[in-house]
Amino acid sequence: MSIVILVGGTSNQGNYEHRYMVSRFLEQFPESTTTVLTTDPIRRSIKEKVRRTIKRGQYGERIRRALYNRSHPGDAQLLGTLLFPDGAPDKMPGEDRVQTVSGHNAKDCEELIRQAKPKVIVVYGTMLIRDHIADLASICTLNMHTGLSPYYRGDSTLFWPIYYNQKDKLGVTVHELVSEVDGGGIVYTGKVDYEAGDTETHIFAKGVITGANLYLKAVADALEGNIKFHKQDLGLGREFRWVDRTVAAEKQVTKVLQQWQRET
Repeated sequence: MSIVILVGGTSNQGNYEHRYMVSRFLEQFPESTTTVLTTDPIRRSIKEKVRRTIKRGQYGERIRRALYNRSHPGDAQLLGTLLFPDGAPDKMPGEDRVQTVSGHNAKDCEELIRQAKPKVIVVYGTMLIRDHIADLASICTLNMHTGLSPYYRGDSTLFWPIYYNQKDKLGVTVHELVSEVDGGGIVYTGKVDYEAGDTETHIFAKGVITGANLYLKAVADALEGNIKFHKQDLGLGREFRWVDRTVAAEKQVTKVLQQWQRET
């Protein structure tokens, strides 16, 4: 009854949210969670970095970002405290179950998954997973994203409901992983409640905790043969990209959070 977890992050140890998710699976499925696959950040030459910078453009936004004295996208140290009140781990939990691959769609990753023969593949915070990897699970491959599908999909999906002043759209989704970004059949959704004084980091931490609870429930359903998928109407929402999150958008989110605080 093998479970394989694919997680992203800024290093092969993941970020705090990835470590939290893995720790929850190890607690609930200590024997079944056999493999955790992480990746190293992509390393590019100076020449390649310059070429990509020129291609992307957005020079004005880059200058505004450099001058904007705020953590982006959030306070990592605070996130670690919120997710791990007793002390955040400095590396990915799982010890010898954790292996670093060249990429989640790469041949070495595929070979390790085949060896594990997973019934369920659990994905969180990675780049787009291709079908040849997702299809290796004998039951299903699932994804959790910190956004309420189908309304907010893609990047920073607990940020944008704040921007659009929609408290009722703060939430998380566990769904089947398909080729469309955050577009697979929904297993569970959960709401995230704003409380006075919450920053974006507080809201994100709540989303990770709520999402982990739902994720564990979804995987248990899958292993018991009871999982159900509900098709999304993608026309009800939008997919956001990281380039959409500008300094102007972040300033607007700050104003909305201040407004919510006054109204609470």
